[in-house]
Amino acid sequence: SVEMGGTFPMRNSPQVLSVPGPNQRPRKKVALKPGFSPLDWARLSASGKDLRGVSELRLISMDEVALHNKRTDCWMVIAGKVYNVTHYLEYHPGGKGELMRAAGRDGTDLFIKTHQWVNAESILRECMIGLCSGPSKNQTAESKEDDSGTQHRDITNNPVPQTKSNTSAL
Repeated sequence: SVEMGGTFPMRNSPQVLSVPGPNQRPRKKVALKPGFSPLDWARLSASGKDLRGVSELRLISMDEVALHNKRTDCWMVIAGKVYNVTHYLEYHPGGKGELMRAAGRDGTDLFIKTHQWVNAESILRECMIGLCSGPSKNQTAESKEDDSGTQHRDITNNPVPQTKSNTSAL
């Protein structure tokens, strides 16, 4: 029989404070302005205010997503869904700069790497503006500088190499 006593949080739980590995950036939370807590975001999301900025959901190309890469107009793709996160920037616990790392890009891999336990679909439901129609015409990797001056290589627009496992459903 397994004893249920033990410690909380469990070992290997995302709730355990971990030290970043050599290829990971340390996670940091920023002090949010009053009125910009996660509860305030939940209230705003439920308020009926237009957080999308578009009249209807539609298919959106990565080329179009790439045009929206500023703090005043910020879209990103997470798990094939396109979100206008412009209003959410002020509410993100890691700060605007962290979200801007995926501005105008597919941020799925970055999101999973840093927030595997977070349900983006639930948090950003009212920001969803459509589905991503596929990769960008520009398939080359690019570098982008974040707010801290750190260069990040963008490889998110590169197509997934076709393997037997991911083409079997085609």
